[in-house]
Amino acid sequence: MKPQNSAPQETTGLPPHHKDNDPSTADRLKTLWMRLQKGFQNQPIENGAIKENTIQQVLTTLAHASSSFVSTTDPGEVFNLLLRQMQKIVAFDAAAILLAEGETLRAKTWFGRTGELPTNPVINLQEDNPAAQAFRTQQPIYISDSGTTPEIQPQGTDLPWRSGLGMPLTSEGERLGVLMLFGERPQQFSDTDRRWARAITEYIIAALRNARFSEWAQRGAARQSFLLEAARTLSATLNSEEVLQQLLNLTLKYFQPAAVSIALVNADGSTTFQAASGQVADQMVGLHLPPGKGIVGWVAEHGEAVWVPDTYADKRFHVQTDQQTGFRTEAIYAAPVTQKGRTVAVIEMVNPAQDMEVRETREIMSALADLAAPAIQNAILFEQVYNAEARFQQLFDLNLDPIVILDEAGKVLDLNQEAQALLDVAEATPQDVLTAMGLAGEGFTEAQMALQTQKRYIWEYTLPIAQAQDRTFKAHLTALPQYRPEPSFQWLAHDITDRVALETMREQLSNMIIHDLRGPLNSIINSIELIRAAWQQKDLTMPIEQLLQISLRSAQRMDRLINTILDTARLRQGERPLAITAFDITTLLHETEEISQPMLTHRRQTLNMNLPADPPMIQGDLDLLRRVFVNLLSNAIKFTPNGGIIDLDMAIDDATFKFSVRDNGPGIPLNEQEHIFDMYTRGSATGQIQGSGVGLAFCKLAIEAHGGCIWLESKPGEGATFSFTLPRTLPPELT
Repeated sequence: MKPQNSAPQETTGLPPHHKDNDPSTADRLKTLWMRLQKGFQNQPIENGAIKENTIQQVLTTLAHASSSFVSTTDPGEVFNLLLRQMQKIVAFDAAAILLAEGETLRAKTWFGRTGELPTNPVINLQEDNPAAQAFRTQQPIYISDSGTTPEIQPQGTDLPWRSGLGMPLTSEGERLGVLMLFGERPQQFSDTDRRWARAITEYIIAALRNARFSEWAQRGAARQSFLLEAARTLSATLNSEEVLQQLLNLTLKYFQPAAVSIALVNADGSTTFQAASGQVADQMVGLHLPPGKGIVGWVAEHGEAVWVPDTYADKRFHVQTDQQTGFRTEAIYAAPVTQKGRTVAVIEMVNPAQDMEVRETREIMSALADLAAPAIQNAILFEQVYNAEARFQQLFDLNLDPIVILDEAGKVLDLNQEAQALLDVAEATPQDVLTAMGLAGEGFTEAQMALQTQKRYIWEYTLPIAQAQDRTFKAHLTALPQYRPEPSFQWLAHDITDRVALETMREQLSNMIIHDLRGPLNSIINSIELIRAAWQQKDLTMPIEQLLQISLRSAQRMDRLINTILDTARLRQGERPLAITAFDITTLLHETEEISQPMLTHRRQTLNMNLPADPPMIQGDLDLLRRVFVNLLSNAIKFTPNGGIIDLDMAIDDATFKFSVRDNGPGIPLNEQEHIFDMYTRGSATGQIQGSGVGLAFCKLAIEAHGGCIWLESKPGEGATFSFTLPRTLPPELT
C-alpha cells in the first residue's frame, strides 16, 4: 500500500471524521464558497440600528448557548445549536464557521438559506477575501454594503447578500478559524449585533475547546487501552521471536501502515531483520545490514526516532533493499527500542497512513518501545539461560563418564545416561546404588566427613558386572553448595578398566621381554663361561665352535627382539625410513629357514617351502622383511606341536608377491582374530608359550609400510595361516 500524496503533518485541528455530511449543509456551503471566492471589501464598521432585545431574551439565548456545547461533544451539532441561538439576537440570513487546517480554512458548518455551493470549500489563507483577512489580522471584518463593489457580486446564485461580518476565533493565542455572518440588506448588522456576535464567538471557541478536549480524552483512553494491551501481550511470552511478532502485530493494528519490520541490533552495530509484514516479508526476514547502513542503521547508531516522508530524497535510505525486494518504499517512520542506553532493536513503519500525526505517533511509539525493550531483553536473556542450561544438560546427559547427583541421605536426585546404564536405578534399592558407586556401608558417611576438610574425595574400586568383565572405576565425590536441596553431592567416575588392563599388560610385557632376553643372554653367558674354562684348563675336547655358534645365535635373537620393539614404535610414529634395495627373494627365504632351523630341529618340525622357479627380484627393506619372515616362522613354530608341519608358500601375479605361513596348531578363536595384530596382544591359546605380543604388530606395520597388506585365516583346531602381499612395483614415495 502506498501513502497518499500529502505527507502526514503535525496538526492540532479536529480529525477528518469531524465533518458535516448533511446534503443540505453541503448546498449551503457551496453558496458560501461562491460568495467568499468573490471576497468582501474591508470596510469600516458603521453604526447600525440597535436591535431591540429584552434582557430576558438575551439571557435566555446565552443560557441556551451555554447548555448547547456542554450537552454534546459533536462540533457540527454544537455549531448548529449555537448559530440557531445566535439568530435570536443577531439579525443574519446565513452563517458559516470555517476552521484552520494547515494553510487553509475549511467550512465546517453552514446555517441559513440554501444556495449553490461546492462541497467542502477550502480557502487559501493567502487569498484576498474577508475570511482569510480576519484570520490573518485577527481583527473583526465588517462589510456594510457589498453592492458598492459590483465586481464582487456572486454570480449564478439564488442568495444575494449585501452585508458581511467576519469574527476571528482565537483561544489562548492559537488561531482556530473564523465565524462569517451574511445579510441580504445593506448595513444589516448593527453595533449591538456585532457585540453579540463577538460574545457568541466565545461560546464557539468554548465548544471547540470542549470538542478538542473530548477528542484528546478519547485518544488518551484509546492510547492507554492500546498500551495496556501491549504491556499484557509483550509480557505474556519469553520467546524472542514471539515478542517481536507481537510487537509487529501491535504496530500494524494501531497505525495500519503498509508494512512493518523489526531489526535487532547486533553487538558490532550491524542490524538483522528478524520480523516483517507485507508482501515482501519473506525477503526482509534475515536481511543483514552493516553498521550505520540505511535508515534502520542510522536509528540504531543514534538512538533517535526519525520520520522520512520521502525516502528517495534521503541519503540515509538503503535503496538496494527496494531493488532487492521489488517493493516501493515511499515513506518511513523508524523508532529505536532502547535498553539501558543501548539500542537493541529498531521498529520501522513503511508507507504510513496519510493522516498519521507525527507528534502523537512519536509519543505512542516511544511508549511502545519502552514496553518492548525489557520484553525483548528478557526474552533474549531467558533464551540465553535456557540454551546454556540445555547445553549443560546435554553435556551432562551425554558425558561418557557416569554422573550422579545425591542428597545428604544418599537419595539419587539426578543422573546421566551413562549412570543409568551402569547403576540400573529403576530396580535397585538406594543401598544397592551406593554399593555400585563404591560407597557401601559407611562409605558415603565417611566420604561426607572427608569433604569437610578437602574439596574432593577420590577412591578406586572394582564393580562386578554380571556376564561381563568386571569394571574398575576411579570415583570422585564433590559437594554442590548451590544445588537444591542443600547439601547435595556429585559422584563422577572414570572407567579405568582399560588403563588397569594396560598397566597389567605392560607389566606382563616387561616380564616377557625380560624373559625373552634372559634366555639368549643365559646361553651367551654359559657358552662364554665354558669357553673360558676350556681355555684355562687347556681342554681340547670342548666344542668351542659349537659354543660360539650358540652364543652368536643367542645374540642375534636378542638383537632381533630389541630391534623389533624399537622399529615397531618407530613405524607407528612414521619415523622409521625404509632402506629400499632390490634382492633375490629365494635367497632371503633360505636365510630365514637357516635362522629358524635350530628351533625346527629342537621341536622335530618340518618346514615345507613351496617357491616358484626363478622368481623375479623384489624391492623392499631387506632387514625389515627378513624380520617379518622370521617372526611369522617363529610364531608358527611356537604353536605347532612337536613333529608338526609348517608350510611357507609363495605366489606371483602381475601386481603382487603373495606369501603365506601355515601351521597345524590349535588355531585362533574368532573373537580374538580382530585384535591379533594389535600391540601386546596374545591369544588365549598361547598358554605357557612365552612371547612379548609385539611380533605380529611389527609384521603388520612393516608390510603396510611397503604398501602391502597382511591378514589371518584360522579355524579353531585347524591351525592358522598368516598371509601378506607386497607390490611388485613400490609407490614412488617409497623409492
